[in-house]
Amino acid sequence: MMCNGTKRIFILTLISSIVSLLPQVSIAESSGFKTPSGNIVCALEGTGENARLRCELRSYLKPKPPQPYPGYCQFDWGKGFSLPVSLKPSVLCISDTIFGGSYPVLKYNQTWRHQGFNCVSKRVGLTCTNLYGTGFFLSREKWRVIVSDNL
Repeated sequence: MMCNGTKRIFILTLISSIVSLLPQVSIAESSGFKTPSGNIVCALEGTGENARLRCELRSYLKPKPPQPYPGYCQFDWGKGFSLPVSLKPSVLCISDTIFGGSYPVLKYNQTWRHQGFNCVSKRVGLTCTNLYGTGFFLSREKWRVIVSDNL
């Protein structure tokens, strides 16, 4: 018969062994994520100087921004933003989607960091910035571009 101390050690060792066999998901090392609501998905595209963070909404940006000129985008305009590692974000004009990928959930009050990008998930929305502090805020109801003086 085991005493309580030995039993606890045995159980903790067993749990530790089982957990070490489970697949580990690290938000910090993932090349993308989705928000808890499932309304926003972000994925890293490219590497180094060519790295971009692409964030899409299931819906469109509200209010939908005007195109730079009539006929500028022949595809889906205003589904989110593309953020280069060292430039300002641009509104997406896309004919494809990154929805459907198996990205981990970036829980509320968690931060995702990868290749110079930083995204913070909050109940009110998602804020993503690049190395220079430039980026965007996204939610179902509104959006805004964040411009840093560092650019």
